[in-house]
Amino acid sequence: MKRCLPLFLVAPLLAGCLGSAPPVPRDHYYRLLVPTPAQSAEASLLPGVMTVELLQADGLLRERPLLYSESGESYELQQHNYHYWTDAPPRMLQDQMVAYLRRSGVARLVVSPDMRVRADYQVSGKAKRLERLLGGGPPRVFVEIELALLRVSDETLLVVDSYGAEEPAEDESVEAAIVALNRATARVFERFLVQVRATADRMALEQRVGG
Repeated sequence: MKRCLPLFLVAPLLAGCLGSAPPVPRDHYYRLLVPTPAQSAEASLLPGVMTVELLQADGLLRERPLLYSESGESYELQQHNYHYWTDAPPRMLQDQMVAYLRRSGVARLVVSPDMRVRADYQVSGKAKRLERLLGGGPPRVFVEIELALLRVSDETLLVVDSYGAEEPAEDESVEAAIVALNRATARVFERFLVQVRATADRMALEQRVGG
């Protein structure tokens, strides 16, 4: 006749054989905090109200996990486990662009459509890339955003272009990549601002000549 050991004696033996389970990695959450330009003391270039629309994005860029590719020329895009943005990238980019353009003094007032203010100029766009580039060289990141400036009164498209920026990261950590992504996004915003300023200068000159 077979004897069965009590459960309280069997449990420690099973635990010893199977070993303890490794701890589950904790989730990490990151903000997008784009460095803003120096505040301009000059008069606003665009005399009206500018709204920044929620940016569009396709597929994985609408989701919160951080993205990476194994090399800059890779066609495969992957999501990080346990590393997330605090909000969806299109929403974060919209918020940061409002702060950036407001600080630049490019318009009398820069807001999001949530403020329900009648707009004279409208910024819209599409996030195309916001990712780490791993392998094939030093760690780096790449940001690409298509942006457009519309004059609402006559629906004239004043500026439209796709802006990309690659930025090196100090090391291979995710934290270093976040810092680099913020710097790269600032470079994209700066290039758009340069074109908006040039357009505003041209419009002001045309108005003086016409007047």
